[in-house]
Amino acid sequence: MIAYIDSVSVQAPGMEGWEPACAVLRGEQPYEFAPLSKYAPAFLPANERRRTTDTIKLALRTAEACTADYADDAIAAMLTLFASVDGDTAISAQMTTAILEDEPMISPIQFHNSVHNAPAGYWMIGKGNRQAASAISAGDYQLANSLLEGLSQLDANHPQLLLVAYDLPIDPVIETFQPKIEPFAFGMVLSAQPSPRCLAKIQLSLVQQPSEVTSHPLFGDNRAAQIWPLLASLARHQNGLHLLPLSNSQSLQITLEKR
Repeated sequence: MIAYIDSVSVQAPGMEGWEPACAVLRGEQPYEFAPLSKYAPAFLPANERRRTTDTIKLALRTAEACTADYADDAIAAMLTLFASVDGDTAISAQMTTAILEDEPMISPIQFHNSVHNAPAGYWMIGKGNRQAASAISAGDYQLANSLLEGLSQLDANHPQLLLVAYDLPIDPVIETFQPKIEPFAFGMVLSAQPSPRCLAKIQLSLVQQPSEVTSHPLFGDNRAAQIWPLLASLARHQNGLHLLPLSNSQSLQITLEKR
């Protein structure tokens, strides 16, 4: 399976955007934590904008940054794939707490935001996109399965796909044992054919052996950060060969060729 990376975005504390991330990825400057700036998805109607949560905002700011140089009609024509391991755990925690009250009452807005594809729904509404939208959660094997799913959707009739992978720390109400997770998200516009925008070509192939699931030194068990070595190759304008865990018995090999 082959595709072409046309655009990249990164959103994390201290790295808001591809250019700031590149300086860290290339080793030109050390990573310095800084809280994410406030963000409001201005492309949404006011009512929908008020309903967005921190998780939804992280996904939307990443998608918006990744498509900033695209015309509205081009964005509206893209397939979309939103990838999150844990979804919106803050909303899940609020709902879980609410149903334990003497008089349980769950806000319809909270219920609406609790579904895994809520960020995709907000994006499609705000951008007038009527193409297929998907949401995926694959645990430790998140990134490999997200890339495999994304590339499998590309064809002559659907030449571009926006992939957004994101996660926030898990709300302690949901999980008493807290793995180290820091906010991190990335976006990519993937194309079936090369274009003047092309940053790199990627080729995916299955390897019939497992590979180790590791934590990121900066972002812990945030599985979106599994993309870090590939982003480093992109930032350094280098070819790369990267292996990602796909299942407990398979891996996904990604061959990156600079353009």
